[in-house]
Amino acid sequence: MKFLQIFLEVTTLAGVILLILPGCTVKQASVAPEGLLSVLGPFPGFSPLDLPIDWIIEKSDSLDVGQLRVVTKDGIPSLRITNSEESFIIVRRTNAMMLATPFLSWSWLIEPPSTSGHHPVRMVIGFYGGASKGQRVSSQPFRWPGSSLPTHDRIISLTWGESALQRGTIVMPPKDSTNPVPRYTVRGGRENTGSWWVETVDLSDLYRKIWPEDNRAIVQVVFIGISAVAGHVPAPVHMSGIILSR
Repeated sequence: MKFLQIFLEVTTLAGVILLILPGCTVKQASVAPEGLLSVLGPFPGFSPLDLPIDWIIEKSDSLDVGQLRVVTKDGIPSLRITNSEESFIIVRRTNAMMLATPFLSWSWLIEPPSTSGHHPVRMVIGFYGGASKGQRVSSQPFRWPGSSLPTHDRIISLTWGESALQRGTIVMPPKDSTNPVPRYTVRGGRENTGSWWVETVDLSDLYRKIWPEDNRAIVQVVFIGISAVAGHVPAPVHMSGIILSR
């Protein structure tokens, strides 16, 4: 827990620095000179009701304020996300080259007893540039009328599995799927709920395994966020310290 608190103190400080820099008033959050982008602290003053300009919430109707709340869990500031009858996604627009900043780190706590199957709340990362032109039209799985999500041609979903044995597995969607998002299980198991876990994923390596024919040298990370899928019993998740780094 001491390591986790130090980790989150660093991410919160980085978030404050990024918040006051002039570059953070634009619609994309850019990587700092030291090769660090603090996506979510949540930093002081962050509110789902009054999001900074580089954040987006997409939902078919109004969002219940209880579904996104900044709380303190076990002494750790976090964003508490709860799924509901309607799917939604909250992301931060980013401007980062994948090969320059390939490591995505964060901490999360799944409130017990979790749910059956893969957890409905998961991390989502949007990419652009690597896919061939013929693949880009059909690779836009998160779309709403009037969607303001950045243009993207690839998305990876990072999930919590029902079993701890699913950790490290990649599941590709069926070719006829209406939501063609590959799913990577980072961790899982009901026995692991109720505790904070610090994760680090090499996005470049994961991208290579899923789309080996793409040109990774020009791939940009255009958004990072969290989605909540409808059709499940409410299962809250705490997210904190989301960082992109080299």
